[in-house]
Amino acid sequence: MKLIISPSSDPYTNLAIEECLLKTSLEDYIFLYVNQPCVVVGKHQITTKEINSFYINEHNILVARRLSGGGTVFHDEGNLNFSIIKTNTSGVNISYKHLSQPIIEFLQHEGADVYLSERNDIMFKDKKVSGSAMHIYKNRAIAHGTLLIDCNLKNLSSSLSSNPERFTDKSIASVPSKVMNLSEIYTNFTVGHIINQFTKFILNQYPEVSIFSIPSNYTNYIQQLAVEKYSNNDWIYGYSPKYYYKNSFDFNGSRISYQLQIEKGNINRIQIESADEVNSSIELEFKDLIGTPHNISILKSLQDLPSTTDFKMHLISSLF
Repeated sequence: MKLIISPSSDPYTNLAIEECLLKTSLEDYIFLYVNQPCVVVGKHQITTKEINSFYINEHNILVARRLSGGGTVFHDEGNLNFSIIKTNTSGVNISYKHLSQPIIEFLQHEGADVYLSERNDIMFKDKKVSGSAMHIYKNRAIAHGTLLIDCNLKNLSSSLSSNPERFTDKSIASVPSKVMNLSEIYTNFTVGHIINQFTKFILNQYPEVSIFSIPSNYTNYIQQLAVEKYSNNDWIYGYSPKYYYKNSFDFNGSRISYQLQIEKGNINRIQIESADEVNSSIELEFKDLIGTPHNISILKSLQDLPSTTDFKMHLISSLF
């Protein structure tokens, strides 16, 4: 098994490295990385439903989608992200408990009174310190998680605070959990300290592990994946399952209610449900959004256009 510590803090690059190590190699890996502030949704989730679009836009928090399922998580410089990637040579299904064992053993060795819950979260008493997800590719498996060490919990809670009641869909929603930082209990825990101590622990306890760098022949493939897939809105937003978004707002004394149908991340149908009279110009304003991504960065750019009407400004502001 090879231990790799990522030289990058870019979430798109690190997600690309995970996929590359999983799909193009037969080696076993432990991959550690620290991302700049971002939210990472599960493969089958609706991105806009899972995040607070206004908050992440205002605070320059990136949005990404990972290869595995499960719920949405927040990363920043106070999180240590780990991935364990292995080939299944035994013919027996690999469990998350099996793959994550080195992480649990290390934390307990450091004196942290943690355990693995039935939902495969790493817990301290009744609070989660690490969420997890797993993905199988042929006879390879990846189990990864984010370890809360000194995370900005305000950014975490605000970034993941959405309005799910506005959505109708069949996606797998995140399950809210009480979380905490390990540094709240173990004051010597920092991301740097944990990386250093984990490296010593893993080399001592597992003689087959060696420190490794990402092979240079993988560089081009990783860069291509990061650009063409992981930082691409077609993946981040467009991979979301079809859903309906319903909301209303006041304009010039009238209550405007509507429902959008979103498919592959784009608005493809609009139904105006207002009880008040809606004139033809308002209908045209709605229809003008058809084909537009349900993505705050793109829709906010429309608000900045000189041709954008006062009504369109109100409408766009109600879309999240």
